[in-house]
Amino acid sequence: MNKKKIIGMSIISILAIVFLIIGYNIQKSNKSTENSDLSIVNANKYNKDDIDNSSDYKDNESNSEDKKEINAQIYGEVKKPGVYSLDNGERIKDLIDKAGGFTANADCFSINGAKKLNDGDDIQVKSKNQENTQVNDNNSGGNISSSDSENDKIDINSATEDDIVNKKIPGIGKGLADKIIKFRESNGGKINSEEDMEKAIGPTRGKKIMDYIETN
Repeated sequence: MNKKKIIGMSIISILAIVFLIIGYNIQKSNKSTENSDLSIVNANKYNKDDIDNSSDYKDNESNSEDKKEINAQIYGEVKKPGVYSLDNGERIKDLIDKAGGFTANADCFSINGAKKLNDGDDIQVKSKNQENTQVNDNNSGGNISSSDSENDKIDINSATEDDIVNKKIPGIGKGLADKIIKFRESNGGKINSEEDMEKAIGPTRGKKIMDYIETN
């Protein structure tokens, strides 16, 4: 009898140990699952925050672009030709206003004042005479008009500011004519070469104007 009791108690003890081990493993598995779910929730939260922050950054970047200044150049028949800074989104009319408005000889309909400006735009306001010259050239069978001939060049060393303006040289208005006169006075009263002219009004215009002037 004692031997049977010992065997019975041993079996009960073994079963108790097995149940304890199974219960422990189930509890451990449940905790692992909860931690995994929590990690997924946190990861989703961080991803959402990252997306929101990225969206805010793009919005800020867009607003910065909206406030960006642009530079545009205007020449020809305006009172103060030159390069001006404007707010992004402004129009050619705003650039004309900054340049002092049209001259009396401007062809006001040669450009679209309502057009939006882009950074680096180069705007020319044509004169009324330019249009007439083109018509005369067409009627003469495409012959070059007398104003473009070699004999019709202006002597830049004796010309007054009004002479230069009245010559209607493309891209040269009153403002640049004044620069030419002032440079000539500071250069001993004479412009000697294309290099001098480039110093006076810049390399691009300095080269172009040489087709219309004499420096002798």
